Amino acid sequence: MKKLLNSSVVVVLLAAAGTQAAQAQSASISATATVQQALTIAAAGNLAFGSVFPSVTKVVAPSDAASGAWTLTGAANAEVTLTFTLPANLTDASSNNLPISFGAASAGHNTVNSRAGLSLVNPTAVATTRLDAVSGNLYVFIGGSVSPVAQPAGAYSGSITLATAYTGN
Repeated sequence: MKKLLNSSVVVVLLAAAGTQAAQAQSASISATATVQQALTIAAAGNLAFGSVFPSVTKVVAPSDAASGAWTLTGAANAEVTLTFTLPANLTDASSNNLPISFGAASAGHNTVNSRAGLSLVNPTAVATTRLDAVSGNLYVFIGGSVSPVAQPAGAYSGSITLATAYTGN
């Protein structure tokens, strides 16, 4: 019995010595972030079809001087989305409609303020691109077509909106 008691004491002492040797360890790190400049957009020119005539379709390409334009400015080389809201019609003061359409290559963008050498995009789908790697600028242009049939003569207009956002990439 005495041996059993001594053996139990030794086991308890060894167990206690083992738990004292194992101590928790820890280390800390910092959490950091760099906030980039806000993305801005400015209208730079209207899509202008000029004079149009019944039964004659008028097309303005995004590379034409009459195309609509926006200027984006943000963090250099940041990825952004381009989302257009497009009208189905232009409307006159009497609510008469003139159909307007946009093809798969009716919009384009460039990192320099030039309509030449555009990267064409479909304005009916969300496009993803990058701002210029140095200036952080992007220039976006849009064209389209109108096809007057029997609309009354007059001035027709509609609104085209470009929304843009950083993707985080």
